[in-house]
Amino acid sequence: MLRTPLASERITMIDPTTRSKIVQITSYPSPSAHFAYDWPGVTPDNARVMFLTQRWTARDAPWDIYRCDTDGLNLFQLTERDEKAGSPAAVLSLDGKTIYAAWREEFILCTIDVETGRMEDLLDIHPYCPEGFLIAGLRIGGMGKRLFVSFLSYTKGGGRAIRIDLASGTVKVYEADMGIYGCDQASGRVLVIRNFQRLGTKMSSDGSRVYTNANPGPMTIWSVDEEGGDEKYVGTLDMFGHSTLLGRTSKVQGTGQPPHRCIWIAEAEKEPYKLVEGPYFWHAGASFDGEWILSDTNWPDMGLQLIHVPTRRFRTICHARATQGHAQFGHAHPGLSQDGRIGVFTSDRTGMTQVYLVHITDEFRESVKAGELDRPRDKWI
Repeated sequence: MLRTPLASERITMIDPTTRSKIVQITSYPSPSAHFAYDWPGVTPDNARVMFLTQRWTARDAPWDIYRCDTDGLNLFQLTERDEKAGSPAAVLSLDGKTIYAAWREEFILCTIDVETGRMEDLLDIHPYCPEGFLIAGLRIGGMGKRLFVSFLSYTKGGGRAIRIDLASGTVKVYEADMGIYGCDQASGRVLVIRNFQRLGTKMSSDGSRVYTNANPGPMTIWSVDEEGGDEKYVGTLDMFGHSTLLGRTSKVQGTGQPPHRCIWIAEAEKEPYKLVEGPYFWHAGASFDGEWILSDTNWPDMGLQLIHVPTRRFRTICHARATQGHAQFGHAHPGLSQDGRIGVFTSDRTGMTQVYLVHITDEFRESVKAGELDRPRDKWI
């Protein structure tokens, strides 16, 4: 059940360059991170944001799920799992009332009521997970009617998946080698990854080791029907630095691998194209309506870029000021609310990863559409 309400940890600030309002949601000296940026972790009324916080600072410390109002008040701890439960894969329902979560060391899929914190076990998923695989993510499909669980192995390579009908509890097991990439809410089709990577290392040009895919073939993205058939080729995952579905659509949006400095758009059986070019876009999340994308930048860090998909214009909304090193906790991983009016990101600017929100005003959105620039001397090409 719902834990005791906690005192606010809010710190409000104004970005000194863009003048955007930023709210630091968490300040306690242990890591916090918002839900995965491929799906909105903000309730549809933009009132609350969901996130994870580690109970104490240790590599194997447990992670709990919290919610907080988007103004930084009303901080609540929703869960307190066993210390050996590990970290959860978690996703917020489309109506913002339920969190689906599975702690990676327990293999129990749970539902959590966002208002009360009431938790109920939904399914023991351990029997469906092959040995050596881990719970890689949860994906909502069918406009909230189905839940997909993806299992991946970084040591063996490859993926497996199951689908749960949330009304009946019926489970479908996909026997094919695939991981669930995302769900096209409009058509009901599912995007899957084939030939998921087996991690290895290689020497880079400067003599340092870097991670690489040790599988002989590239990872590829396919669009399939809900039964796993009627395959349609979308593209290679390796063309992207990081990518997600473009909201509820069938399109994939993602940042280009070097030397490309762009956001790619890919779709089944069509040639991919560059939506925008400019800074090195790094991680990008989309609004559910598919109209907006929020991306961080690196090499150099030029701030979080708000991109308007129809006009193909973008502008700096704020600066995360994260270290952006090799550790994932140093990355901003920006995501958007369903309507694109709230951006969520993490930053370790204080020395510890915390959760931040940027409130995106209608005035700023209109300035992006109009093609206004960060610096008057710049120009669109």
